[in-house]
Amino acid sequence: MGYQRRIVHYRPGPGDFQAVISDRAIAGCWFELHRQGGCGAGELRLKDRFVDRAGIEIGDWISMAYQTGDRWYLGRVEERVATSPAEISFRLQGMSVELGEVFPGGFSPDRADGVPPHRYARTDLFPNDPDRSLETVDAVSQPDEFVTLLLQQYVVPRTHISLDAAMIDAVNLADGVTTAKFRGEESVRSILKEEAVRAFNASWGVDAWGRFFFLQKRTSVIATFQEGVDVVALEESRDRDLLYNRVMLTGGYIYDEQLGSDIFMRGYYRWRGNYIQPASRDQHGERRIRIWIPWIRTESDSRQFVKEFFRVYAQPTSRYFVEVADQHVLPVPWGGRILIKDHSGAELISAMVETIRVQFDHAPRFRLEIGPEDPHTHWPEPPHDERWEIPGNQNQNGGHGGSELSFDSSDVGPDSTDASSSSVSGSSSFGVSSSLESSELSGGESVVETEGGGSSGDESESGGGESGSSDSGVSSGEESSGASESGESSGGGESGSGGENSSSSANDTCVEKTATDSDTVDDGGDEEWERLGGGRGEVSLGQNDSAQTLRCFDFNFSLPSGKTVVGITVTYNLECSNNAANDVVGGEVTVTSGSKSGTKSLFVGDGVWPDSETDEIVGSEGDTWGESWTTDDFNAFGLQVDLSAVEHLGNANTRTAEVNSVKLKVCYEE
Repeated sequence: MGYQRRIVHYRPGPGDFQAVISDRAIAGCWFELHRQGGCGAGELRLKDRFVDRAGIEIGDWISMAYQTGDRWYLGRVEERVATSPAEISFRLQGMSVELGEVFPGGFSPDRADGVPPHRYARTDLFPNDPDRSLETVDAVSQPDEFVTLLLQQYVVPRTHISLDAAMIDAVNLADGVTTAKFRGEESVRSILKEEAVRAFNASWGVDAWGRFFFLQKRTSVIATFQEGVDVVALEESRDRDLLYNRVMLTGGYIYDEQLGSDIFMRGYYRWRGNYIQPASRDQHGERRIRIWIPWIRTESDSRQFVKEFFRVYAQPTSRYFVEVADQHVLPVPWGGRILIKDHSGAELISAMVETIRVQFDHAPRFRLEIGPEDPHTHWPEPPHDERWEIPGNQNQNGGHGGSELSFDSSDVGPDSTDASSSSVSGSSSFGVSSSLESSELSGGESVVETEGGGSSGDESESGGGESGSSDSGVSSGEESSGASESGESSGGGESGSGGENSSSSANDTCVEKTATDSDTVDDGGDEEWERLGGGRGEVSLGQNDSAQTLRCFDFNFSLPSGKTVVGITVTYNLECSNNAANDVVGGEVTVTSGSKSGTKSLFVGDGVWPDSETDEIVGSEGDTWGESWTTDDFNAFGLQVDLSAVEHLGNANTRTAEVNSVKLKVCYEE
């Protein structure tokens, strides 16, 4: 059955059928779907007479379907404009608009709507809150638990939105959710925007059937379009206005102990943090954004948010606008990636769509927007500067004022830009592009987490520098006595074990990045890889089982354009515990970008997986894997590294093969 364009009117609720709108009465319609938000804005224009304008009222619902049962959009009527003699237009908003009309918590059970403050937390960190005795408390440890409770307790009872547990993905943050308290001041929609960023830039919203979703980013391709076939327009833009390497984060109030026994008075201040991404700042100059998230009150929560924010915005990124015509299948932005090919069939773009606008007239026409949105859309800045209280005791309440942090591999999520498997001085490494430097405004300590592991230097007073560290982040020719802020070295070999490590000779430069996302590809193998986030994966294999392909991508290179690549190295940090009997063996590594690819064996020798954590290096700085490459191939969206042909050929015991990180080093001629 072909395109029927079925548009239906519902009143008063989205399930209360009124009528199918005659196709002859429709002058035009369009709608938008967002990866973060679901069904968005829409418009319906009718040829009805001015006197018939009351047929559809504000608050009614309109659905748009390709054909019966294939609904693409559902929106609520927000505005009606009638023009004499015969035109009526309706402005629509998807059901996620209702998330902005629900406000968790309240000031007191005996005020206004009678709702007490509501705290979601892993532990009790703020016993001095003046309203602590009134609050309701729910224990949560991860964003998906937090989001599920918000939906169950506030959204489902007060809106038309339904909750399906299968549409909320589990999230595994190393530090989890520390605490969040609500007093009816913020909407669920604003809360979800922040939680989605922390949950590795998750997709969220309400679909065309009124179902809420909170999903990790998908990596499977759900639609393919090609120039000369169905792509009618293709445009790329890069804009410094989407580049930010300094975040001035303002959180909620923290209350000190009561100041006097006779007078009920407490000292208080706002949690504030000033976070810098030094590699981006050194390269592009300082680009600041101010963000207010009033329920954040801990160092752990604020760092987790800013870290994921930097993964998206700390380096220049491309935005693509693609128009395709005559479509009959809708690729919802939260469902997976779309693939764009050039005239010859070579891959141009492979990415998730942020927004799809559907022109829903005689034949559906799509306009796809790929790439990060302007963060001011979600966190608008006021036109003035602000100052707030600072604490009398700068070292209380979770390290307000800066503290040294170590990160392990479980802290790295699918949208991370770097992770490392090795550790230095007992600290596991962590990086965002290069490193995350934090200096909390109300204190004087400054800390840098480097890719090599742990914090560089000792804690120092703000503005005083760090002992033994290089301010410029570059060590020249000799080993530095301290760590580099940016995690880079020039002429001195690799610095640390993660992030962007550059080593240069007279004629070439090498840059290494770590995969930040992964997926399993069904190539006929018996067992899927479990996606662990941050380019990691594991697979359990029984006797004679083979693993499917583990595909790692999102390396986020930003190399000079047009340079000749002279060497490629892939480093897998992997292990297979209890593999002393040589049960799990083999592996083929393939680097692919567009139509180019090269393949090498994972191991040299017997091909047995190690039973403890080991770096396995494939290729070298002078090996191009039998292919001619340029740096543009590694800046491309379609860059991926595949691991295939892993098998269990030993005894009957099940073994688990683990990939902890995948690093790709590219060497190119200057």
